[in-house]
Amino acid sequence: MPIALQPPFVTMLIVAATLLLQYLSGPWQVIFHVPALGMLLFVSGFSLTVLARTYFKFRKTTLFVGSTSSSLVCDGPFRFSRNPMYVGVVMSLLGVAVWFGTLPMLLAPSLAFLFLNFLHIPREEEMLHATFGHAYAAYLQRVRRWL
Repeated sequence: MPIALQPPFVTMLIVAATLLLQYLSGPWQVIFHVPALGMLLFVSGFSLTVLARTYFKFRKTTLFVGSTSSSLVCDGPFRFSRNPMYVGVVMSLLGVAVWFGTLPMLLAPSLAFLFLNFLHIPREEEMLHATFGHAYAAYLQRVRRWL
């Protein structure tokens, strides 16, 4: 997979595009603005992402999408979601969106979810299935993609 299509890069592009839309075409009406909830979602999502990354680092498996994984991580937050890092990213973006409360910022978590769910994760799942076979198929049956 090309580096340009890695989830962190695409997420940064989505955030940059929504911020540009926010500031260049505003002012925007506030739709839903709850700063405390936004901060809670952001911190929770960021913490979940860091925790999940820690499990990958502990197992010495790659974080780079496109490289062959050396280990199938199924414990920790991966017991509840096959993609806790992506759940954390979308949750963090939702937190930022709730903090700002405007339409452009509310688009960011939706766009990230759509990219991850329909373009990125299916390719990642194909690679994991090719690498881990029956073990990954069993994991697919036990654990949901998101939550």
